[in-house]
Amino acid sequence: MKNSRKNNLKFYKGRRVLVTGHTGFKGSWLTLILKHFGADAVGYALPPPEDGLYQQINGDLHIKNVTGDLTDRTLLGKTVREFQPEIVLHLAAYCIVEECFEDPVRAYASNVLGTVHLLEALRECPSVRSIVMVSTDKVYQENADHAPYKETDPIGNTSSPYCSSKSCAEFAARDYWNSFFKPKQTVGMALTRAGNVIAGGEHTKSRIVNCILTALDKRKPVALRHPEQLRHWQSVLDVLDGYLTIGRLLYEEPKRYSEAWNIASLNKAKSVSWLMQAMQQHFPELTSTKGEHLKASEEEVLELDISKALERLDWEPRLSCEQAVQNVADFYKRQKAGQEIYDICLRQIKDYYENE
Repeated sequence: MKNSRKNNLKFYKGRRVLVTGHTGFKGSWLTLILKHFGADAVGYALPPPEDGLYQQINGDLHIKNVTGDLTDRTLLGKTVREFQPEIVLHLAAYCIVEECFEDPVRAYASNVLGTVHLLEALRECPSVRSIVMVSTDKVYQENADHAPYKETDPIGNTSSPYCSSKSCAEFAARDYWNSFFKPKQTVGMALTRAGNVIAGGEHTKSRIVNCILTALDKRKPVALRHPEQLRHWQSVLDVLDGYLTIGRLLYEEPKRYSEAWNIASLNKAKSVSWLMQAMQQHFPELTSTKGEHLKASEEEVLELDISKALERLDWEPRLSCEQAVQNVADFYKRQKAGQEIYDICLRQIKDYYENE
């Protein structure tokens, strides 16, 4: 049995961890996980959305918050110098596909130049030992045969500003690794590519879980843009544990783990229709209708091969697609019953890390 959860729980206690993008959806869950671990964490991010998970859990109570933009090189550099992090988890990005299409300048500024600003600050920081660059499965150049993507497959997807800007960010990270970090031999840096993450607390309007639960609240049909699209539907807890595992292993053996890693569920990719039907098992009143396509291009099939991670890391996904959906439904039902969002999140985190 893989033991990443036990190892991460022990390793991160007291570690100085810098998280960019901590006010976002995944970042909010990560904030609570690091709090549960007992890490000394600082977050650097834009102000949180008023209706987002970070506000709902009173995030400032659980992490030292610095409000700033990645393009603010002065503030970002000051934050790194003053905190002297050991481990950096770079989640911050302009990541909504449609918004990147509408504002490509911001997409490239945030995702590419922002990443460069962070790396520039980190290369001048002697305390840094481990850097986890969170990328996306959408950087891969499309396979004509729709085979699952391996880390050795070419990247450089130029089908939309989001895909292209994240690809450029990876190229910049590789350059900084080869030019500045690798020669030091004491710093590890990895690129992580995950699929579609689901969990309670998602507030982004265009994302499927929020669309489903908003439709449920309004007693309206869910507008499905691409019912037959195939995606990895994976729990936020499995994905974040993957990032944390890589961060730990980079710290311990930087040379061995400084490369790209796919992080996904054990299940094969499943359709949007499957996800809808899985949610209907918990909420039979849900119905759906055909939605309008986005202006930005979207791949029909996105599937990741995680055989390398399973072979070489002490990590493996714990939750199946069905269990990830179960957690979403449980979160929603408890929220509607009046439970505090923080308590719901902490319950799921404790169950994930402390119960087999």
